[in-house]
Amino acid sequence: MIKTKNNNKKTIIILVIAVILIIAVVAIYLINRAGNSDGNENNQTENQVESYVQEIEDGIKVNTSTAMNTSKTLGDLLITNIQLSNRSGMTSFLADVKNNGTEATPVKTIQITLLSYDGEELAKLTGVINSLEPGETTELNIATTSNYITAYDFRIEEK
Repeated sequence: MIKTKNNNKKTIIILVIAVILIIAVVAIYLINRAGNSDGNENNQTENQVESYVQEIEDGIKVNTSTAMNTSKTLGDLLITNIQLSNRSGMTSFLADVKNNGTEATPVKTIQITLLSYDGEELAKLTGVINSLEPGETTELNIATTSNYITAYDFRIEEK
């Protein structure tokens, strides 16, 4: 009987050690896997950025993101033909603005919020849209001395 109790204690101790080892191995595996997936996500984000920023000539970079180039509205104003470019560290935001309303619009101070691929705010740019008669179009031109060419999208709002 004494040998059976000793054997049972040894068996329990061996089982406890085996369970602890299995838990440790699984934990290490999960930690390593999580670390590797973060690296893969960062690489994917970098690759996505590279896919929508193109260098055309003389170091000029142009943003070709679909989201950046999608028309937006601000009240009766339609913002189209959007171009985000960078040359020598200066980023330019150009767009056509058309008054689709039935009344003239006054001069508007607007704010463009540039967004990263992940939706994080990169910068807020302030610009002015001239007064427009119904159907009239003007150009919006905002420049900054910082490099925001990797912006993926933008929001526009009246200030």
